[in-house]
Amino acid sequence: MHEIDLAVKKTCVWYPDCFMDLFYGQNRAVKLVGVEDAQLQIPEHRADKIWRVREGNKEAALILEAITEPDRRDFPALALKNSAARVTLRLPVVTVLVYVQRGKYATFPDSYTDEIGGLSTGFTFSRILLWEHRERILSGELKELAPFLVLLEDEPAPEILQSENQLIDTVPEPERRTDLKVIAGIIAARQFSEELVRQYLKLEVPMLRQSTIFSELLDQKYHQGLDEGELKGELKGELKGEVKGEVKGKHALLKKLLEKKLGLLPKETTNALYKLGSEQVDHLAENLFDLVTLDDLKAWLSRPNGKMQAA
Repeated sequence: MHEIDLAVKKTCVWYPDCFMDLFYGQNRAVKLVGVEDAQLQIPEHRADKIWRVREGNKEAALILEAITEPDRRDFPALALKNSAARVTLRLPVVTVLVYVQRGKYATFPDSYTDEIGGLSTGFTFSRILLWEHRERILSGELKELAPFLVLLEDEPAPEILQSENQLIDTVPEPERRTDLKVIAGIIAARQFSEELVRQYLKLEVPMLRQSTIFSELLDQKYHQGLDEGELKGELKGELKGEVKGEVKGKHALLKKLLEKKLGLLPKETTNALYKLGSEQVDHLAENLFDLVTLDDLKAWLSRPNGKMQAA
């Protein structure tokens, strides 16, 4: 589910007005002022974007949380994040839970309460059920949310991918169309075969190499100890076999392959690896199987041009 959380958060950074329309409608009194880098010192929440909004003379902050599986046990951490943002920004802070799929769940909580002996403390969040806004997305009003349409169907048919593709094609920025199609492909790969994803989304491997979010997702999955094989088929195989190419997003994959061959890399070796430029990454990829020991790798990294010496 991490890929969905990342997809929602990246989309809300690219298209905050789309989410403002989702929350408040297009004829809204609440206006977006800007996006804050709050840098909250809470584990797993240090880089979250927070929106600053205004209604009349009142300013506040909005935090969006994508929820895939309802679980009240997660709510205290969300309340902590809300409180930390309030202290940091010195503004009222509203947290919005966006449930992105109905699934098998019957209830979608928006509050929790701790109680003992008649005394209690509670926290209530705002809540959006994304499937209730399906028609707004399909109409093009919220076209930037098209990659999530497949999540809004109880039994999605492949044709929903065609609708996603058509809506994404109406997004004006070419680079954002690429990222949105990659998001759509990553999410669709949870439901459909590689062939169907490629057929309906017109998703090709070069698009993956151009996509910032695919590189970020691959890196995130590595650091979380997850298998990039979850991306399925073409979304996995071509990139996994294509260590050469664009350097962005390749360092983590190359590090993983090296560790499979040589064992856990020391911190200083990892730092040296991440400093390699595009040409050096290519050289190391070409010579990957010539490295027998960790010392071979260290020796390779110590050479100015990053090349193996002839035997």
